[in-house]
Amino acid sequence: MLLNTIFSLSKSGKKPNRSWVRETKFGRWFLGTHTWYRYVLSAAVIDFKQMVGARLPVQARLLDAGCGQGMAFGLLQTHFKPVAIVGIDIDREQTSKATKYAASLSTPTKVISGNASGKVFDAESFDIIFCHQLLHHTGEQCEVLREFLRILKPGGLLLVGESCKSFIESAPVRLLFRHPKMAQKDAEGYVSLVRHAGFHIDASDIRTSRPWWSRRLLGLAQKFGIGIHDRPPTEVLIAAFKPLEDCGDNGKMESLLLDCAAS
Repeated sequence: MLLNTIFSLSKSGKKPNRSWVRETKFGRWFLGTHTWYRYVLSAAVIDFKQMVGARLPVQARLLDAGCGQGMAFGLLQTHFKPVAIVGIDIDREQTSKATKYAASLSTPTKVISGNASGKVFDAESFDIIFCHQLLHHTGEQCEVLREFLRILKPGGLLLVGESCKSFIESAPVRLLFRHPKMAQKDAEGYVSLVRHAGFHIDASDIRTSRPWWSRRLLGLAQKFGIGIHDRPPTEVLIAAFKPLEDCGDNGKMESLLLDCAAS
C-alpha cells in the first residue's frame, strides 16, 4: 500500500522537455514541508550569507530564480535585506502559492510565471540572483546562466545551490522525484559551468557538503561504518560575481555561451 501511494504521488502525467522537467506530485508536496524549509532551504541561505559576508550588496534588488512556492522569500528578506524581491518560476501551480506568500512580506515582492532562460527582465535589473536547486531541473543550463549574466548589474552576485549527481541519481531520489538525466553534474561540474558562463568564482566561494538527508539511509549507514570513506559531495554552494567590465556585447556573449556548452 505504501509503495502504491508513493508511485502515485511520483507520477505527474507529463513528459519532460528540454527546457524544464516538472517535479513529481510527491516532489511538489515535499517542497512545501518544514523539512525542506529547515534542513535545505534555510541552511543554504544562512551558509550563503556566511560565505559572502561584507560583500553582500546593500539596497539590493533580488531575484529568486525558480522560486517555487516562495518559501525562500522570508529567509531572503531576513538575511539579505533587499529593497525588492522578484520571484520567477515556470510552474504556474507553484507561482500561485508564491504570490499568496509574497503578500505577507514587508519587502515589496512580485512573482512572475516564466522561464528563467527567457528574456523576461531588462539588462542589469538585479544586484543578487538566488538560484537554489534550479539548474538540475533544466536542460538549458547555459542559456539560464547567460541570462543571469545579462540581467545582473556589473559586480552583481549569483548564488547557486545545487544537489549533485551522486545524490540526484541515487535510488530513493529517482523513485520519488523527476530530473533531466543529462543535466546532472558533480560539484566540480557545476563550478565549471558557472565559470564558463562568464562569472568570477574564488576558491573560498565554493562550499561542498554531504548533509544527513542526502546520505544512505539518511546517515544511518555511516553510523554503522558503511560508506564512510571516499564519498563525493552531494551538495554544492557557489557564490559567483559578474565581472565589473562590460560583458554585454553580442560577440562576447556568444563566445561565453559556446564556452559554457563546451563545459
